[in-house]
Amino acid sequence: MSDHPFLRFIDLVNFDQKLHSLENEKKAISIQIDALKEQAKEYARDFDEMNQRIFQFKKKVDEQELEMKSLDHKEKEKKQQLDRLSDYKEYQAIKAEMETVQHMQMEQEQHVLDAWNQLENAQNSLQKKTKEHDAQLQQLHEKVQGLEAKFVQVSDEIATLVAERTKKEADVPAEWLEKYTMMRARVPDPVVEIFHQSCGACSQMITQQEMIRARRGALLQCQNCFRLLYAPEIMEKHS
Repeated sequence: MSDHPFLRFIDLVNFDQKLHSLENEKKAISIQIDALKEQAKEYARDFDEMNQRIFQFKKKVDEQELEMKSLDHKEKEKKQQLDRLSDYKEYQAIKAEMETVQHMQMEQEQHVLDAWNQLENAQNSLQKKTKEHDAQLQQLHEKVQGLEAKFVQVSDEIATLVAERTKKEADVPAEWLEKYTMMRARVPDPVVEIFHQSCGACSQMITQQEMIRARRGALLQCQNCFRLLYAPEIMEKHS
């Protein structure tokens, strides 16, 4: 690289563009990792919800079977009462009560069957979903591992460049560096070429006198957007 101050400055600008690109890549990787981890959490939440539904179905089965046992006990009591009765009217009354209990038993059998069907369907669905979740979580885990490795790699590259940057700054005139540092904090393209005697970013026209200075290697500042401007011919002249 030439010792000309302008080329040293452009070298710093290009260096910073590479650094900025890596920093953006690092941010993008971090966002992807967070998104994948959130997706994994969503899978886990779905899995927990399915287990909770199965728990509720089991509870419902227990309740329905308990009610069925209660009705069976009542029927048994009524039969025992019938076996001991000799009075016709009492016999008929207890018999009617037993028939009511038996009718309730038939209905309860259906409730028990429905509860078991719900439980079994949920368990089958969970079993199928578990296989899918395991495969999906494995894929997510592998993607996260790959991205985390890339994140470390990019972070190391950034650290290396940051360490090199101090020397490159030292090679640039202080006045240029100060203006460049201020603009770099405001816009992603703080330095642009002069294009058709105007700012390459906002098209603000440049006076003829300023153009002469730029062609001699001066670094201008746009009067409108304040970006730093240079004449592309200077690159060819000193390259």
